[in-house]
Amino acid sequence: MDDQKIIDELKRYESELSAILARFSSSSSGLHIASGDDPKFRQYVRELIDLFNDTLGRNSYPAQIADEANEGVSNWLHSPSYKSVENILSVVRAAQTRLKRNPDLLARRRAAQNLRHRENIFIIHGRNEAKWRELKDIVKSQFMLNPIVLIEEPERGSETVVEKFERYAETCSYAIALFTPDDEVTSGGETYLQARPNVVYELGWFCGRLGRPGIMLLLQTGTTLFSDFGGIIRKEFSKNVSEKAGEIRASLVAAGIIDRS
Repeated sequence: MDDQKIIDELKRYESELSAILARFSSSSSGLHIASGDDPKFRQYVRELIDLFNDTLGRNSYPAQIADEANEGVSNWLHSPSYKSVENILSVVRAAQTRLKRNPDLLARRRAAQNLRHRENIFIIHGRNEAKWRELKDIVKSQFMLNPIVLIEEPERGSETVVEKFERYAETCSYAIALFTPDDEVTSGGETYLQARPNVVYELGWFCGRLGRPGIMLLLQTGTTLFSDFGGIIRKEFSKNVSEKAGEIRASLVAAGIIDRS
């Protein structure tokens, strides 16, 4: 699907969602979606999520739409709220504007996607070598994927660490961040343990490139987590990464990285 067809599709959904908003009725208990529009709206949500995933690869729009849709039905009637339809309409309009302003966006996204290999999984880690080696072994032997561990990959000439990271990261379809209690920090009279700064930076980088669906956070008990990462898939283990092997597999299946077996 070329750029103009995508924009035309988004315009169609904009029109349909606007019509649904116009048909909301008002009563003493608030605004209510028309009975025939409820299933139609739910269908449009699924279609929009698929449209953005199919055309842009991993991006933030599907998560935004899903969050708004879920928030919209969290009422006693469990029917879509006026605000949720309005907010999803805003996402659709914003996406149109972005595509029009950046006509080469889709081409760049497709080029970047072509660089990525489905089986390449980037392992973000700190100082705990035993834990990242355990995770690497699970990814390779249990899931038959190709774990990318930066310190084990060869350098290219005089490239910097950041350049090396970006070069290998661009080839990965998914990232697993291993948060272990590596650094002791004292702030405001309180002492706590947190992950290394490079782990936080690399996780943030992948958030921007792959979006939240393309990232998993493995948190060892006792490690303080920044609140900014609250929306990322998080799995907490006590002593060994293997405690969460089954959950890791399930998340990789859900992300389309490995097939359901």
